[in-house]
Amino acid sequence: MSVRRFAGETQRWSAALSRVCFCLSLCVLVFAGLATSLPAAAAGKTGYTIAYLISSDFDGCYVPGVIRAIRQFAEAEAEEINARGGIAGQPISLIFLDDEDKAEKTVANVKTALAEPGLLAMIGVPSSTRGKAVFDALGKEIDAAGVPFITEISLNRMFYQHSNVFTLASAVDNELEVIKAFLAANHFDRPAFVGLEGDLYTGAIGDGLKELAAGRGLVADHRIKVVNYKLDESVAAPVVADLITKQPDVIFLGLGSGAGATFLKELDRAGSRAPIFIVLGRITRLLGRAGALAVGRPMYQLGWDGVPNAYNERLRQRIWQARDRNWVFDDVPAKLTSAEYQARNCRTREPQHLTVLADKNRRAIGRGAQYRDMLALLAQAGATAPKGAPLGAVKQHLVREVSSYTQRRRVLRGWWQDWSFTKARASAADTLIITKPTLDAPVVLASTQFARVGGELEPRPVVYISLDLISLARIDTNDKSFDAEFYLSFKSAAPDIDINSIEFTNAYRAQTGKDKLLRSHLIHAGSEETSFPKNVKVYRVSGKFTFEPELARYPFDTQRLSISFQPSSAARPFLIQPPVGASHSGQFASDGWKPGEAYVGSDQDIIPTIDSDATGRRIVPFYKFNYTWVVKRSANDYYLRVVVPLGFILLVTYFSVFLSHTRFESLMGIQVTALLSAIALYLALPKVDSDQATLSDKIFMITYALVSLMIGLAVFKDLRWVHSHARLRKSVSFVQIFVFPAVAIGVIGYLLYDGPVNEVIDALMSHVRTITG
Repeated sequence: MSVRRFAGETQRWSAALSRVCFCLSLCVLVFAGLATSLPAAAAGKTGYTIAYLISSDFDGCYVPGVIRAIRQFAEAEAEEINARGGIAGQPISLIFLDDEDKAEKTVANVKTALAEPGLLAMIGVPSSTRGKAVFDALGKEIDAAGVPFITEISLNRMFYQHSNVFTLASAVDNELEVIKAFLAANHFDRPAFVGLEGDLYTGAIGDGLKELAAGRGLVADHRIKVVNYKLDESVAAPVVADLITKQPDVIFLGLGSGAGATFLKELDRAGSRAPIFIVLGRITRLLGRAGALAVGRPMYQLGWDGVPNAYNERLRQRIWQARDRNWVFDDVPAKLTSAEYQARNCRTREPQHLTVLADKNRRAIGRGAQYRDMLALLAQAGATAPKGAPLGAVKQHLVREVSSYTQRRRVLRGWWQDWSFTKARASAADTLIITKPTLDAPVVLASTQFARVGGELEPRPVVYISLDLISLARIDTNDKSFDAEFYLSFKSAAPDIDINSIEFTNAYRAQTGKDKLLRSHLIHAGSEETSFPKNVKVYRVSGKFTFEPELARYPFDTQRLSISFQPSSAARPFLIQPPVGASHSGQFASDGWKPGEAYVGSDQDIIPTIDSDATGRRIVPFYKFNYTWVVKRSANDYYLRVVVPLGFILLVTYFSVFLSHTRFESLMGIQVTALLSAIALYLALPKVDSDQATLSDKIFMITYALVSLMIGLAVFKDLRWVHSHARLRKSVSFVQIFVFPAVAIGVIGYLLYDGPVNEVIDALMSHVRTITG
């Protein structure tokens, strides 16, 4: 066969092969579309539906970040549940019904959900007042449906007779017990209450305060009408005058942040100095709206967001591990027509530009995580449901299983917390009390907290701790350890708590013994004779600590170094309160590493044990805390030892293709030497102890592949029949000269995209912003 005839056959076979590949690709796409559409259609016929009953702003002009977080987290969890096989072998779908803060619409939404033929569960209704409207109108229908209904209603008496209803909020009865214990511990004997007229939650708090022991009841009880979150000053004035006359020693304020700020300003003008306990709203938002105040007073609030100044460690871990997820939830305009926009009297808001760690964004993430956890709870409860069972049997199984998550017996390890329920089917989480002692002071935990043990409340002291880092050194990812030196300061109402009361849970243990490699030196014992603050104990601590390195992006990796601690005795637990700015305290430097962000995290351990009668299982929650610093490896040495040599190896390989065909032996010698040089360079590098391929490994593998590709192309090009075919030879040359560098730059750039490339871009953008002001 002649060369020309062979080339023609080659072209014909190539064209035919291209057509076959195109047809196969088209068939794959068609079948893939059918594969994705058929399950979706099946899900609509045989799948289950879970209804989310949510509440956005009353005017409906904007979609709050909280709602966006709930939707995003719930939808992502539903996808994971379906990927695992759904619930009882059936896929689930979610519907979101927004009541826009209107009770009549809440009732309509619940009615719509109950009409769904495959309804498996309902989650939501974040209001006791709107919840009452639902149960008054549809209580019998909710019972008849038999679906697990996980609400956010605090007034547990409202739904207690409905055995299929739960709440992810703490019960108002539990909160009242904690409030009463707080009043007794602080010797408040003359409380007053100011709440919203017609609001069931704040009304229950006010009614509960009437039941205080003799001589400690309410000296004043006012229920004020508030319209559209605004309080008229003429309505507030007589209430303030009455409080000034009766002189309460603490005022419980349940008007919300907007109306509460107006009322607080009126109190301030009247000269009242009574402490304020907020039962609806938040201290920071209320003071922010109130503006400058003349009178400083202690302020208290239930701690719905956990320990102040400490991040939820579980969420921080997820943000760290899934940085590609959108974690910022701004309020965004609702999709309205022009007529709807005008009818609702909507106004354009200034862009928020929230960061992940902004307080408002953290609250949105927290609420989204809580609602996501409820879906995960249903999925875990349904894991033991028989596949193919009738819908009614699956609903009964879910209600029975969710009911088994009782306090101290069984928990769901959720994103937000460990979830279980009390006998009243409300969240069993401890109710915290936070305080702002003065106008200039930060919000912190009150000095004494109360935890429920065996059905009774027990006091828990709070230890105010500050860990100020001196240095981080010898960060070793192979040994999974680092050295740290820091000052540890703490103060507590319990004077006998010292450094021996704290256990550093990740302190490194010596290989030859059980002792931890940790040393401490007392600098100040809390006396008044020195310049140190009174009752503040100060230690200088140094030691070796462990961490879990993540080496997928080595040597452009970022590591989290934590110092974790908790009470040393489970028999005498306490809570730890870090100060504001504690995560940024202390200046440190570490050879080969660049410091980044820092924060204080809190979490909860579960200690499993048995009942006192040894007949059942019992679990004991145990708070733990951590100071965490994020450090990034300095890659200058890697650039000089690896990136630059590999660049020259690839460059020499590329230049070799310009040699004449008659110099084939020289070309092969250059390219094979380049491949061997890359292999030798890899073997000469210090290795990191990792079970997965690191970014450095991938860079070398790509280099081997690129050089081997050039060797293969050179051999192919030198074949006699290829060399005699001008078009084919030019095609190979085109690949060598133009495609090879494009592929090399593209692949290596893609690998480095989230590493040094981003650093260079960030540095350039920062420089531009500096120049442009």
